[in-house]
Amino acid sequence: MAPTMSRMTRIGSILGLATLLTSTHLIAEKHWIPADPKVECASAANKDVCAELLAIRDRDQIARYDALNHPGDKTFEETIKKVDRENLVRVEAIIAANGWPGASLAGRKAGGGAWTVIQHADLPTQKKYLPLMTKAADAGELSWALVATTIDRIEVREGKPQTYGTQFREVNGEWVSEPIEDEAHVDDRRKKVGLGPLAEYTAQLKQLHPPPPKPKE
Repeated sequence: MAPTMSRMTRIGSILGLATLLTSTHLIAEKHWIPADPKVECASAANKDVCAELLAIRDRDQIARYDALNHPGDKTFEETIKKVDRENLVRVEAIIAANGWPGASLAGRKAGGGAWTVIQHADLPTQKKYLPLMTKAADAGELSWALVATTIDRIEVREGKPQTYGTQFREVNGEWVSEPIEDEAHVDDRRKKVGLGPLAEYTAQLKQLHPPPPKPKE
């Protein structure tokens, strides 16, 4: 039997904590507000790809917000799995035809939508596209903060210490980071990729998603 989606997975899946904790829009809202293609695709070289990726991003996020707002309801978790499978098929087709859909081709939000789908994919898929994402980030086509989040997720999935401290889990009602390589210098690494200090990041996470209250004895 497949494991149910944990609360941390649902939270971390909302555009990835790297973007989640820097977006006042996401902090303020309990539901997803779709982006306007007329605005977001105005400067994109391929407006069709931009519009499709924004729609994919919307499906991904709506499914996850629904699950987060209905904890324990497995129907929403099954919907996420279905949406993820369908979105991955389309994103892989877009990448095969265009290369990584970066900011120039598809606009920054739409390109981030492609990243979101890969971030929600399985480990082999993430490892497959990490070199392409890294190249895009080096060229300024994708946020390095997003790539850092993928690097951390891969490392945690492989049982290794994470590099940037973006992955958290809930332990006894408290959010704690997964083990971090050379934690004394993690903020130096975070700064290089556009992430704020780990302590600030942790405080924002706890404020945005306080652990559920402990049951009364």
